[in-house]
Amino acid sequence: MQYSAFISYSHKDEKLARWLMRKLEAYRVPAKLIGQSAEFGVVPRRIGKIFRDRDELPTAGNLGQRVNQALQNSSSLIVICSPFSAKSKWVNTEITEFRKMGREERILCFIADGDPMSCDPEIACFPPALLKPAQAGQPNREPLAADARMEGDGKDRAFLKLVAGLLGVGFDSLAQRDAQRRYKRLALISVGSFAGMAFASALAITAVIARNDAQRRQDQAEDIVGFMLGDLRERLQTVGRLDLMRSVDDKATSYFSKLNKRDLSDRALAEQARSLTGIGEVRLNEGDYQLAMAAFAEAYERSKALHERDASNGIRLFDLSQAEYWLGNVAWQQGRLDDAEKWLIRYRDSAIRLAAMDSNNPDWQIEAAYGYQNLAILDKSRGNFEQAKRAMLEVRNLYVQWAEQAPDNLQLRYDMANASSWLGSLALQQGRFNEAKNYFEEQNAAIKKNIKEEPDNIIWKEDFLYANRLLASVSVHLGDVEEATKLYITAKDIAEQLFNQDPQNAYWMLDYGRCLWQLALMSGRSAKQHLQQAEKLIEKAYNLKKKEERTLQFYGDLKVAQSEFALLNGQIDLALHYIEQFEQNIEPAWHNQEMEKTEDFRLVYSRGLILKGKIAFKIEQQQTAQQYWQQALALLTETELEYGVNPKPDKLPFTRLIELTTVLSLLGDDQQLNIHQKRLNNSGYIAFTPFLVD
Repeated sequence: MQYSAFISYSHKDEKLARWLMRKLEAYRVPAKLIGQSAEFGVVPRRIGKIFRDRDELPTAGNLGQRVNQALQNSSSLIVICSPFSAKSKWVNTEITEFRKMGREERILCFIADGDPMSCDPEIACFPPALLKPAQAGQPNREPLAADARMEGDGKDRAFLKLVAGLLGVGFDSLAQRDAQRRYKRLALISVGSFAGMAFASALAITAVIARNDAQRRQDQAEDIVGFMLGDLRERLQTVGRLDLMRSVDDKATSYFSKLNKRDLSDRALAEQARSLTGIGEVRLNEGDYQLAMAAFAEAYERSKALHERDASNGIRLFDLSQAEYWLGNVAWQQGRLDDAEKWLIRYRDSAIRLAAMDSNNPDWQIEAAYGYQNLAILDKSRGNFEQAKRAMLEVRNLYVQWAEQAPDNLQLRYDMANASSWLGSLALQQGRFNEAKNYFEEQNAAIKKNIKEEPDNIIWKEDFLYANRLLASVSVHLGDVEEATKLYITAKDIAEQLFNQDPQNAYWMLDYGRCLWQLALMSGRSAKQHLQQAEKLIEKAYNLKKKEERTLQFYGDLKVAQSEFALLNGQIDLALHYIEQFEQNIEPAWHNQEMEKTEDFRLVYSRGLILKGKIAFKIEQQQTAQQYWQQALALLTETELEYGVNPKPDKLPFTRLIELTTVLSLLGDDQQLNIHQKRLNNSGYIAFTPFLVD
């Protein structure tokens, strides 16, 4: 057998399980017993290797492959009995599986707490599987146990009883030999000189202190970091406390810096990787790409090393896949789409292997869906709409099936709503406005239901903000400005609440500013006030996240809106001021060869060129105006997407038609204008003029 014993315990008793494992593996069998014949064979010098599962078991109700293999390869099963283990379905399952292997006589009990004689579920300490009779109709079993309680055998005597059971020798014989060994050791120590005794004592004390200190650091890393990355981080994330999450991450980093890697177990290294991933997420939200990328890269290296040590461990593979995802996510947000695709393909492949490890684990199955979904969204950002739609429909169908099986699972409902949202965005970008509206309404209803069940969950609130904003954008295109305004106000109220909760969160800063900008477009009377508020927020976020394409888009749209509003009110100098800010910050990003341009960014840049032409025309620089509009036209008709390098007019991306018809009208090209205007009219699009609603 690979292991002398498998320790089964509730994770509430983890500290005792660690103590017992170390003590058993360090125990030296008395010399006079070594080599003697015993119940289970010849008595060895050492008890041997002990298996203690350090990770949470799968949620599907069955033991993982690694744990099953360990049970099969363990000579004995040690059950730490307490009220916690009596209620643990995992301990009960491990006992049941071990009994099925025909080794009932090799199950040893170590009572840590509770009452072995009680039937009260609050204090009973034996798991049901220990008491279950071998055959139906027989009385319950009465397991023999080493009682470590003060009123029982005591911890030391119970430990010796456990050793006797593992070795298959009589307890009295072992206790006598163990006592003789202690007496002999004391006699030898007393024979030495005073100087020798002092020297030996000093060495022994130093060794014990060093060993205890190393063990203390290891226990500290496992316990504290486990809490910080478990319950505490989950609660902070749910309530959106990014500021407190920063403090948690700093504390974890401080502990890591004080630990010697030689003292760290695999689990402690895994906790480091998870903590680094969390640190990367916070730094990413703060707009610090360099620190975020460094944290994710460190998490990836640790997770990769741990996975290579134990490729069959699903939790190790899960941690590796998360690091791969975040490396792809940062590259994506920086506009490095080729690098993003490389990492997201790795994430998808790892997620597929993870799902194959346990078909009954819903969380791992969903990871595979996430893998396909990310690549579909990447296709969408590159303008490959049909390919993205096919992939996203398959993903959504999976979520629908899973949601039907678990109707009360809020996370599944959220994931299904998210897939509907992306399908709605795809439909919107292809001019299928009614289809887009249906998908967005589906998303809106699902997230509203989640909020009703968990009103304080920040994740649901944030998604409800996006759902209202998307539904409003469709309403604008369909001519329902009143409905769009109501939806934007709802989104703005949520964004304001989130921003006030954490004013340093750059994403919430952007979202709040975006909602104010969109409300400005809906109104004439309050447009100036909304634009001024939006400027403060978006410019602050822009200074934090200058290299992120989403920030560039929001900033560019804001400057175009400010300039257009000034032009509409006859403030030419102010309009020029805002468009100069656009030129200084957006144009360099557009011409940056390292940044792959998405369709959304192309539209932002084209809107800036069109407005520059309008300003030039207003100040009687007609030739300059024509040049700007020709540049915008070239930008909107040039494409290397799935439509071809030089597509026919009716094959150009639908997302460009509003800007394209605008510039063709300014250039007076009625023939081309009619072609593209027809596509807009067929979609049900109704033209909207900003700032003139009131």
